[in-house]
Formats: sequence, C-alpha cells, structure tokens
Amino acid sequence: MKKLILIRHANSENSSETGKDIDRKLTSEGMKNASLVGKYLKDEGVTPQAIISSNAQRALLTAELVASQLEYPIENVMTEENLYDVSVRGFYDFLSRQNDTLETLLVIGHNPAITYVADYLCNQEVNGMSPASVVQINFQIQSWSDLIKGEGEFINYYDLPSNY
Repeated sequence: MKKLILIRHANSENSSETGKDIDRKLTSEGMKNASLVGKYLKDEGVTPQAIISSNAQRALLTAELVASQLEYPIENVMTEENLYDVSVRGFYDFLSRQNDTLETLLVIGHNPAITYVADYLCNQEVNGMSPASVVQINFQIQSWSDLIKGEGEFINYYDLPSNY
C-alpha cells in the first residue's frame, strides 16, 4: 500500500521583495499554521519516508516547519522545481515516478494543481484546498507508476479550525 499526503503551502505574503511570485514568503500566521499542520500529522502518527516540496519559498518553508514537527530531518526535505506552476498531468507524472521503496510520501505544493490532483486520484471533490490544508489518500498498489485516476481511497481532509 502507498500513502500520499498532499499539503497546500501555508498563508503567504501577497508579494515579495524581488517582485517574483516564487520568492513570496510565509506570513507569521502561515508559519504558525504550518507548524500546527505538522503537529496534527505527528498526532495522527504520520511518518513519511520522504518530504518533497515545490521550490517556491512559501512551500519550502511550509515543508521545513512540518518536517520539524514530525522530527523529520530538515536537511532531507527535497525540492522539486517542477511542482511550481505545474499542471495536473505534470503533478501526476511526478508522483508516478517516485521510488517504490517509499510507502508514505508527503508533498507540499500549490493550488490549483494540488487540489485537482487530489480530486483526480480519489474521485472525490475536495472543493479547493485552503492554505495549510492536508489531504490523505491511500492506494492499494505496490508501485507509484500504477497510480490510476479515481483509484485512491480518500482518507481525510484536514483544515485548521477557524479558532487557531
């Protein structure tokens, strides 16, 4: 069985000092929320064998804060530039190329692709992932290359309670 945890990056600034979207950083609320998501995943017993993030600053910082809460070595967080501004097909292709020794994979990315991929893989509408939200999907497969549309088992959608 393969387990996929998709996380949309946490709340980010509206612009960056460089003017480039890829350089936008997390707000203080975003940093807090990313840590809370990591704590939630730890409390749920999630232990990823790999954490892979878009190379955008807001996604990478989200990944590092989540990793810290999971006691996953931050230096092992991998970046994938193809997850930034990716199509659903590109995201799907990225997932299907993952190493089959990975049973639990955690991926941090961006809307709309991350929501569309979640919908595509489990045939259930997530209706737009909020910043710092999580979708967990299980697959009864041995190889990531065997991912098939609608065959994932939707396990959970987690969004921070509004009182945080």
